[in-house]
Amino acid sequence: MDEVGIPLQAFGALLHSQNIGMVCRALNMYQVAAAYTQVSGGNPLEPMADQVRGVAREILSRPPAEADEDFRAGFDHVSALNVLTVLAEPADAELIAAVLENTTNDEIRAVAKLAAATAHA
Repeated sequence: MDEVGIPLQAFGALLHSQNIGMVCRALNMYQVAAAYTQVSGGNPLEPMADQVRGVAREILSRPPAEADEDFRAGFDHVSALNVLTVLAEPADAELIAAVLENTTNDEIRAVAKLAAATAHA
């Protein structure tokens, strides 16, 4: 397997994990890689963009996670919305608007506004 395929395969395993913490870690990794694009000239995880966007949409289509000993309430929605600040498309605007309308979490609201701006750009 080529050197690019191995990290993408590992990233894909995280992204599609049954553990929501691992999924959110993958979303956050994509967000960081996208930010590095400005410095390095490319996002090595770009080939996974459609899958990342799909996972983020799936997370936002259900209620935010409850707080537990490892995570704060809504951490999954924050991760999904963070990645959509980079990947949102016009088709995501309605879903993001629904999150904005239904959340009482200030952090989720703030990140949703950024994602909505990307969706409308």
